[in-house]
Amino acid sequence: MKKQGLLFCLILCTLLTGCGDKGESGDESLAYYTFEGDTIPSIEQFLNDDTGGRLVATLSPNASGENGEQNASEETDGQDTTDEDDAAQTTGTEEVQNYLSYDYQQFTEGEPASIAKSYVELLEGEDIALHTEGKDEPSFDSNAGSVTLIRQAVATDSNGAPQTKATATASTETDAESEDTEEGEGEEDSSAESTLLPYSDYEYDTQMQFRVRIDWTPTSCLITLDKIAGEDFVTSLQEAGTFLSFSGAKAMMSTVTPAEIGLPGESMSEYSLKPGPGFVMVDGKACLTVYVYGKNSVGTNSLMGTYFISSDCTTLYRQIGDTSDEVEEIEFPENISEDLPTEGETAVKTANTP
Repeated sequence: MKKQGLLFCLILCTLLTGCGDKGESGDESLAYYTFEGDTIPSIEQFLNDDTGGRLVATLSPNASGENGEQNASEETDGQDTTDEDDAAQTTGTEEVQNYLSYDYQQFTEGEPASIAKSYVELLEGEDIALHTEGKDEPSFDSNAGSVTLIRQAVATDSNGAPQTKATATASTETDAESEDTEEGEGEEDSSAESTLLPYSDYEYDTQMQFRVRIDWTPTSCLITLDKIAGEDFVTSLQEAGTFLSFSGAKAMMSTVTPAEIGLPGESMSEYSLKPGPGFVMVDGKACLTVYVYGKNSVGTNSLMGTYFISSDCTTLYRQIGDTSDEVEEIEFPENISEDLPTEGETAVKTANTP
């Protein structure tokens, strides 16, 4: 009997030790979310003892996903999936759109709304560069709500790894391929933390958009990542076939006086025009960038102004700050020709040619 009692104690200690290990690993925080090449910080940095909240399930239509994180909590798996599964269905009856959802439960009542607000502000920052889908600003005044953020997706290589602008312009792909192989082994692990770069450092997928949807209730929050088809505005302009070229911009600018566009002088012949970095988005419009330089007696030029002309020639902006976000709209001169040169699909290349 003594031997049996001792054996029972040993087994019980082993089981208790094993349970303790699982609890500690389950408390590890998830710093990043990764979905098909796009990586963003997780919402967990805003969670603490006061707010409550913990990840109970990772949901995806791929039941055999590489993470093995699906059904992290059998009690809540399926509890919050109905709406998400319905939203993930495409117009066809057989195809299900791929997505990845993180289900957080057990918040202090009323906290998810303020946490969602802080998280959206982080994602809308310059480094992550997501923006609210649609024109309406999201509201976080209610204890239950939803907001969707979107940006052009990050381009991936043949191995599914995100492409940076540096690797995309490299003369050889040998080093990049070896790095992709090494990174692929821990794609969903903490390797994202050491490799995440500002969004501007990545190549963009011109045909796909990356979305993040945040749904919250008084005590829960669901983060859903997916992708939808959607061209960037330059590609859309190219496929339209006809839009303002740099030669058209020069022709337009030559018909105005410097005073009409806020410059000194009597004639635009006193200035030289040079193309900027192709089309940029200004006030929701795709605009061609034009640099205006003043000529001087020694043959050198000084930048006098940066202008943005909308692709349909209806709007003219002048940059007033250090970035294209700080602009003022200039009243469009009335004597602009209605037959300006266009160059179809070559216009973007022309705009980038000195």
